[in-house]
Amino acid sequence: MLTLGHRTRVAILAALFALLALMLFTRRTHAAWSADPVEVHATSALCPLVSAASDAAHGALIIWQEQTATGGQLWARHLLANGDVDAAWGSPVLLSSADVARSALGSVSDGAGGAYVWWMEGTQLYLTRLAAEGAVATGWPARGRQLGTLVSAGSRPVVCEDGSGGVYAAWHSAVLAQPVSWIVIRAHHLGSDNTAKDGWPSGGRVLGGTQALNELATTFGIAPAAGGGLWLAYGSTSVLVEEQSFAPGEVRVVRYTGAGLPSPGWAASGAPLAPFRGDLLVNITPWGLAPSARLAAVADDGAGGCFVVFGSVSTDEYNVWAESRLQRVDASGAIAPGWPAGGVGVAANGGPDVYNGNLAEASLKVHGDLRGGAFAGRAEFGLHGYEAFSFRRFAGTGAGTSEYVVTGVNGLECAARGDGGVVAASYYPSGPLGLYQPNAYLAVDQSDPGASFSEYHPEAGVEWYGDIGLAATGDGGSIFAWSQVNERHGVYAIRMNPGGQVTGVPPGGAARALRVWFARGTGVQVSGGSGHMKLSLHDLTGRQVARGESSDAGEWTVPGTAGLPSGMYFAKAFAEGQEHRSKVVIIR
Repeated sequence: MLTLGHRTRVAILAALFALLALMLFTRRTHAAWSADPVEVHATSALCPLVSAASDAAHGALIIWQEQTATGGQLWARHLLANGDVDAAWGSPVLLSSADVARSALGSVSDGAGGAYVWWMEGTQLYLTRLAAEGAVATGWPARGRQLGTLVSAGSRPVVCEDGSGGVYAAWHSAVLAQPVSWIVIRAHHLGSDNTAKDGWPSGGRVLGGTQALNELATTFGIAPAAGGGLWLAYGSTSVLVEEQSFAPGEVRVVRYTGAGLPSPGWAASGAPLAPFRGDLLVNITPWGLAPSARLAAVADDGAGGCFVVFGSVSTDEYNVWAESRLQRVDASGAIAPGWPAGGVGVAANGGPDVYNGNLAEASLKVHGDLRGGAFAGRAEFGLHGYEAFSFRRFAGTGAGTSEYVVTGVNGLECAARGDGGVVAASYYPSGPLGLYQPNAYLAVDQSDPGASFSEYHPEAGVEWYGDIGLAATGDGGSIFAWSQVNERHGVYAIRMNPGGQVTGVPPGGAARALRVWFARGTGVQVSGGSGHMKLSLHDLTGRQVARGESSDAGEWTVPGTAGLPSGMYFAKAFAEGQEHRSKVVIIR
């Protein structure tokens, strides 16, 4: 039998007392929403990339790149709806085993409490899935899955959730050939387990079919279609192979099934909407065959059709111009009744904007407003470095309204709030060094009622911020995250509601009245709480195995759980603005 000497016992007791003292006297990280931002992660290192995604329970998953001597590491934490950092996750979660420099970062919700996280290393695109329980999901490589190569390091993919737990990712890819290097739109549709979804081929697809038509896909946008499938809007540029030159193409829209095939009644190349002068971008400007600032975007209209915003390109002696226009089509691809051929001008003055194709943040954007209309977004540039990004709301008939959202271009993040409005954010990292440079700032702006948030620092040349992230929480609110290297050091977040910054939500605890158990022959039972509740059930790998919701506090059954195999499962419920967790053991 092992016996401990006096000195050993004293050493163990001393270590325990030291640990207790550390727990008692370590400064507690600020949590819960208040006038001060929540400290998501404290670090003295620069965090040059930040992203945020909804957790499907009114909280957010905050992701950041933390700089190291050899590049950087990718981390994540879960911020609950009430502003508490999720203690169940423990320390931050490492999302990739690679310690490398990354040039871009983004994330979208998986609809089950986790998120799909993408990043770029040079021109290489990677993707992983963060599970709701705080780990890289089963089936995803520790390093991340390499999806493909983009045409340039300044280009960015378009990544969106598919509405049923999966993700779409699309990007501009080059096909090297003679005498022309073709630019195509390459895409994947993946499920939560890192396999191709809904019959989509495992190697991905080329969308639009432009190469077969002797065309380049100069610009594009994608969005999930209601009821499943995918919308694609793109601008083509014709290739005159023998002359080795380019000619005008078309703006087109096409609807695909979940398998990536044109929906019934749709041509593979889509329905034409307007001429597109991609040849001007290729021949006159230095932005190449596929500029980083995309001149097409699409959003489902909630009525079987979609909205498309596109750029009508022109040139003069000094500049390239892009007139942003909005068009609506029905379920067949025909222009919606009452909308003019060529769409309606987005700018209030009806004129074009100077086009800067180098800035991916300046890409056109569009969000449905849940009222049959849409917010169309465009960048504008002016004298002395002036730049701004503005959204204007249009009614379902195409009539412009006086409802605007205006923010900066740098680091632009935007999202549909979930209540029919939009929220947008931008930042500038350091104080001005020249006459026309802005102050260092953070800004969040919203559609009506339009309350905003901002802070700024005018100190010349002083670095303040690393990057920002923005996640709509689905209830009209949003969570805004950023990294900071002066006064505050680390990653921080605030919550915004339509009325402004949330400053009075106390920390929440687990609901003791919530009970989750397994009834043989029936399935997982739930009781307790009050009001509307959503609950998801996960296995030990973090994979969601069932999901359900109830509108009252009575006892109810989670659908699809009667046949679950023996084992331990984790239940995550959201009710009354609070997240609750529980365990359930199934023994057969």
